[in-house]
Amino acid sequence: MELDDIPDEPPGPTDDSIWRVIASALRADILDGHYTPGSPLPSETQLASRYSVSRPTVRQALKTLVLEGLVTIVRGRGTFVRTIPDRFLILLGAEPRPDLVDLSFNEINQSWGWLRLPIPGEDDGQGGEIYGRSLTIPANREIAAMLGTRLGHKVIHRLNLWMHVKKRFIEVNSYTNADVIPPPEKKNGRIQPRLEPFYDLIQADRGPIEWFTTVTARMPYETERLRLRLEVGAPILLIRRIMLSRDGQPLEATEIKAAAEEFETTTIGEAAIEHTHTSTGEQTGWPEMSPDGPIVLAL
Repeated sequence: MELDDIPDEPPGPTDDSIWRVIASALRADILDGHYTPGSPLPSETQLASRYSVSRPTVRQALKTLVLEGLVTIVRGRGTFVRTIPDRFLILLGAEPRPDLVDLSFNEINQSWGWLRLPIPGEDDGQGGEIYGRSLTIPANREIAAMLGTRLGHKVIHRLNLWMHVKKRFIEVNSYTNADVIPPPEKKNGRIQPRLEPFYDLIQADRGPIEWFTTVTARMPYETERLRLRLEVGAPILLIRRIMLSRDGQPLEATEIKAAAEEFETTTIGEAAIEHTHTSTGEQTGWPEMSPDGPIVLAL
């Protein structure tokens, strides 16, 4: 449902507080289980008759519940209590820390049930889809704060979108201070392509590396809502992992955006058992993960 589908007619002057009473009563009925997930609410006409108010007043109350994430409006059918899906786990603190937007991670990523998606609204200029991008951008306020740099400073931004087989969507961003990227090598006047993994490149001579992770939630921006297929009123989970050099300099920030109703986090000490990864032979701190497991991502 889009915001345009939510009626925006203001109530009359005498109805200014009545819609809040109606919203409060319906909210209590939903939270107390009187209306179960997936069940319809009474129609606008029925609610208007019950509370002896106009339909615009009822619409204002319903719009409030939509923005709170409690109900959804289906055009032509009515208003329904939103169903809260089962949550999957994202594991924090696993070793080794993967570069989640590096192409070398795709094999592991796919074994956990993830597939990369094309970026909506972007193409390669020849009608082809773009499944990931890497650009130099000026740091905005949030990026500058994560990397401890100034507003507008040059930053390498890498982006991927993923879909899990359970129809869950995640946006993965990586931000790196452009100053920590060594200049490209030249041979016979030509720039040589870099072969080493991105994390090896930025960690060279800066270790031992430390990590700092935060988990917050907020309402999504419009582009985030569209990329993650979220309904109006659904918040996002925002996981940020900062890579720090031995002197505490932020080198890179990985940011995961996901539906807060579909994912939650756990820590390595609570969930993981060391094992040898089947494809790489590497001893890891990741638990054995599969598309059907409760843990779907290690960060």
